[in-house]
Amino acid sequence: MKKNSALIGIVLGVAVIAAMGIGFWKFSGGSGGPQFVGQVQNFVVAYAGRDGTDVAWTDAEQKPVTLADFRGKVVLVNFWASWCSPCLRELPSIDRLQNALASDDFTVIAINIDREGKLVAEAFANRLELKHLDLYMDPGGIVGRDVGVNVMPTTVLFGRDGKEIGRMEGPAEWDASEAQALILYYVGQERES
Repeated sequence: MKKNSALIGIVLGVAVIAAMGIGFWKFSGGSGGPQFVGQVQNFVVAYAGRDGTDVAWTDAEQKPVTLADFRGKVVLVNFWASWCSPCLRELPSIDRLQNALASDDFTVIAINIDREGKLVAEAFANRLELKHLDLYMDPGGIVGRDVGVNVMPTTVLFGRDGKEIGRMEGPAEWDASEAQALILYYVGQERES
């Protein structure tokens, strides 16, 4: 009887370890999924994607813009402010990402939340030598509140349908290979669905 109990214990232990290994393999990208490592290790997938299609911000000409205007594209939305030094360190990588990956399938939107709006956004865009990003503003912070931004910078990835795929709070080097791989994974996933 003791032999059977010990054998059952060993079999159950091996099964638990195997299940944990399979779970880790799938989570870490072994199944072909995205890898949350390096610069994007804090990216959090939104399992019940928030719909952002009706949330409006303004462009440099003060015209309203929504995610619906980008329907059909995967959109990376970065919220930044001039008083946020991590934001300012991150923005050049956002600009390089737009240069590297902008296409019919993907774009980057950087939304400034400073109350002064366009004047501040333009000054910092010039100072940082941003060449590939269009200027967008949300001086009242309404868009940020509507999509649940609590930390600066916050970067949210939306699918072609305007629903949130996931987000990352805090800065990253968005043009790093692991960040680009994460984005390209979701661009490919969204194309297939």
